[in-house]
Formats: sequence, structure tokens, C-alpha cells
Amino acid sequence: MRFRDFHRNVKIRIGLSFISGTANNMVLPFMSIYFSGKMGDTSAGLVVILGILAGVLAGVIGGYYGDRIGRKKLMLAAEVGWMLCFAGMALSNSPWLESPGITFVLMIAVSMFWGIHGPASDAMLLDVTAPETRKYMYAITYWMNNLSFAVAGMAGAFLFKSYLFELFIGLSVIGLLSLLVTYFFINEVYHPVQGTKECKEGHNASGTLSIFANYSAVIKDSTFMIFTIASLLLVSVEFHLGNYISVRLGKEMVDAPFLDWGSLSLHVDGLKMIGFLRTENTVLVVVLSLVMTAIMKRFPDGKVLFIGYTCYILGYSYLAYSNQPWLLLLTMLIATVGELMYVPIKQAYLGDIAPDHARSSYMALYGLVYKGAMLLGGGGVILGGYLSSWLMATMIGVCGFVGMIMFYSILVRLSERKTKAEHIHNHSTGVTA
Repeated sequence: MRFRDFHRNVKIRIGLSFISGTANNMVLPFMSIYFSGKMGDTSAGLVVILGILAGVLAGVIGGYYGDRIGRKKLMLAAEVGWMLCFAGMALSNSPWLESPGITFVLMIAVSMFWGIHGPASDAMLLDVTAPETRKYMYAITYWMNNLSFAVAGMAGAFLFKSYLFELFIGLSVIGLLSLLVTYFFINEVYHPVQGTKECKEGHNASGTLSIFANYSAVIKDSTFMIFTIASLLLVSVEFHLGNYISVRLGKEMVDAPFLDWGSLSLHVDGLKMIGFLRTENTVLVVVLSLVMTAIMKRFPDGKVLFIGYTCYILGYSYLAYSNQPWLLLLTMLIATVGELMYVPIKQAYLGDIAPDHARSSYMALYGLVYKGAMLLGGGGVILGGYLSSWLMATMIGVCGFVGMIMFYSILVRLSERKTKAEHIHNHSTGVTA
């Protein structure tokens, strides 16, 4: 499988995601600093909390309608929305007007439009990819996302403070570009058939009740719910790096020896160490992602998952305990390799779980995994104030291994769904197995 063999929708979405992701990551991760300086720490915290809530609510609604009116319409509506929001944020931080309050409201609106766009976009990728090619597709998207984060992080650190107005103008232009490309070049391949059992399910006089009925049917899918909860526990392991692990190293690692070579002596504190670990993780993902995918495809998915999960969980658990700089760097290498092994396979299984008529709804509920992981990561900071580092490391490890066990409890069912998905795809495309 080569990149040029993908459906045009996939190639366009990957390209647009890289461009818009790079632009967004130059600005949005730094907005907490902006609001903290302009409106105080409380406002900075509120924009994060309200943004999460708005994104969750919009994602649930967007997932429902993405399965009923099509993917492209929702994507276009969301892209119009965030283009206008970024234009408004540019005006609110321009030489003619400075309004942190308007910026605050528009940031919440951007989170809402992302929530609408995400499930529809994810479902569209699944609509046009065969089950056997999804692992490669997710490996590329994972690599591109990390590359955009690495590029944007460095550029944003230099440009955000002095060129905020220009950055918002750039985001508006990229939003317009994304809108035009989606409108003229993305093909709508999903056409809900009105009158089928799936389309009628849950419909009554109240649109709200039909949404509840729709997601009730998704929640009753035990395989998907176990998969989602297991993913939540596993993803939360990594989220402790930006929360508890960062706080712990900041307190405990004051002046640790890092390099001692004759007259050359280098020491690091916790903040620098976290910077090294984050940089190492990003660089390793960018450099090794596609190589690891090519190597791991020679081995059974079950074994790759087991080794990958184990390296990932043990690696991040050790990061929660140790204060030895070189051991921390080695452990991050092990954890990142494990992450590269399991992510494409797990995401491909996710694509096989969702039925054609409810993909957006499934993707919307799965999107809650990352919101929940953020909450668990924040909870780790609170617990870390009362528990020792070795106990926190143990809890993080237990959390990860419980998720892994849950995942393996449904592995047979996941394989059956993959086989079923391949059969349906081959039948729909006229290919004989």
C-alpha cells in the first residue's frame, strides 16, 4: 500500500490536517498564557473547561447528524464556523481593537466547531478505506500530526507574543482554504438511505429524544464500550506526563547531574528534563513512525499489541518514579516505541467496530476518550500531592494494565468484526475474497 493509492478524500484530509494542525498548534496551546495574562488564572482555567464541555456536546450532536445528513455538510458548516471565529479573534486582537472577552467567547465557539467537525471527518476516512489499509492510514496520520506539532511548537514559541494578530489572520486564511478545498474536491461518499431501519431508529416527534435513542443503541454495543474504556485507561497513562510527572520532576529534580566529561559538567532541573522528554518523544515519533509500521506488519497484530502495550505502560510508569536523567531518556525511548507499535493497530480496530450507518456516532463517543484522559491526568496531580512517587507509579501501571487486559478480553470479537468488515467491503466493491 502506497500513499498515492489512497482515495482522494484521504489524501486531501491528511494534507489539510497537517496544514491546519500546524497553524492551530502555533497559537492555541499558548492561549492559556494569553488569558492568564489578560484576564487572570481563573479565566485561563475556565476557557479550558468550557472548551472541553462545548466540544463534547457539539461532538455528540455532530456525530448524530453526520450519520443522517452526510459527512461533507457538517464539515463545511464547521469550517465556515471556525474561519469566522478566527477572523473575529484577529479583529479582537488587532491594532484597532483589543478585547480578551470576545476572544474568550470565540475560543469556546472554536472548540464547539471542532467537536462538530471531528466525528464527520473521522467517519469519512473510514467510508473510503478498506479494513486492511486502515492501519497504514492511521500510521501516516499519526506521523503527520506529530510532525505538525513539532514544527508548530517551535514556531509558535517565537511568534505568539509579538505576532498574535498576524497569526489569527493566518488561521482565518487557512480556514478559508480548507473550506474551499473541502467544497470543491472532497467527494461525499456516504449517502444515508431514508426509510431504512437504521435511519428510522430513534426518530420521533422530538429530535432530542432521537439523539438519546441513537446513542443508547451505541452504548449497548458492549464490544465498543469495553474498547472505549480500555482506550481511556491506556491513553491516560501518557497524559500523566504533562500533569503529575511534570509536577513531580519540577519539585524533586533540582540540580541533577546530566553530563560530566572532564571540565564539561552539565546539570538539569525538572523543567528542563520535561522539555528533553517531550522533545525526545516528538522526534522519535516523527523519525520512527513509518519505519516501525513497516517492520511490525511482518508480525501478528496480537503479539505486536502485547509488546507495545507492555513497553508503553512500563515506560510511563517508570517516568512517574525515577529522577535519573539518562534512565528517564532511555525509558521514554522504550515508551515511545511501544506507543508506535500499538497506536495504528488499535485505531484500525476502531474503524472495524463501527457499522457503516453509525460511524459518526461511534467516533463522537470515542472522542470522549481524550477528554476523560485529560481529567484522569489532572486527577493524578491531586493524588500526587498525597501519595509517594512509587505508589503513583504503581497506580499508573495498574491503570494501564487493566486497560490492556480489557482490550485483550475483546480481541477475538475485534478480529471477528474485522473479518466481517472486510467481507462487507469486498462485497460492496465487487471483489471476491
